[in-house]
Amino acid sequence: MTTRGTAEGPRKRNAAATREALLAAAHDRFIRLGYEGTTLRDVAADAGVTLALVKRYFGSKEGLFKTALAATPRFLGREGDTPRDLAALAEALSRQLASNAWPEFSEHPVLMLLRASGDPQVDALRKQALLDASQQVLDVCDAPHADDTDRQLRAELLIALAIGVAVLRSTVGIEPLQDATADELAAPLRDVVHALLTPTP
Repeated sequence: MTTRGTAEGPRKRNAAATREALLAAAHDRFIRLGYEGTTLRDVAADAGVTLALVKRYFGSKEGLFKTALAATPRFLGREGDTPRDLAALAEALSRQLASNAWPEFSEHPVLMLLRASGDPQVDALRKQALLDASQQVLDVCDAPHADDTDRQLRAELLIALAIGVAVLRSTVGIEPLQDATADELAAPLRDVVHALLTPTP
C-alpha cells in the first residue's frame, strides 16, 4: 500500500512506524508546550501525516496524550525492574536525572505533566502519574515512618526534587547541574534519599 503525501513521491506506509512517529512528535510537543499548547494538526505536520490519520490512530488529543503518557518510561524503571532499597533508589535517580538520560526525548519527559491542560480528565491523568511516581518511592522504603502522611510527604518531596532538576535544565541551565552526569549526581542524591526516607526512631 502506498501514499502520495511527500515531495519525494510515493512511499510505503508502515502502520507501526507511523504510530511511533506520531508518538515521538506528540512527546516533543507535550513536553515543550504542554497539553493546551499542542494541537493534533501540529503533531500530524511534525510526523508528516494527515490530521485524519492522527484521529484514526488516537481518536482525540486526550487519547493521544493518554497513549503518549503510557508509552513514557515509569519514573524509576519498568514494572518488575524498580529499586529494592534506598541505595538502589539513589542510583536509579542519578541515572534518571543525568544530563544525557533521555536522548529519545527533547527534554525530561516529566515536563509533560507540569503544564495545566484546561481539561479535567487530562489533569486527572497528570496527577495520577505523579502519585504513581510517589508510590514507587514509597514501595522502596524498608519501614514506615511515624504516620502515612509523613511518608507520603517525604516521597513527594523527592519527586519534587527530581522535577526541579528537569525544570532548571529546561528554563535556566545553571552549572554544574545542567551537565551533571549520573556519577556526579550519585553521592549527593544518596545523601538526600537517606535523609528523607530513612525511618526515624
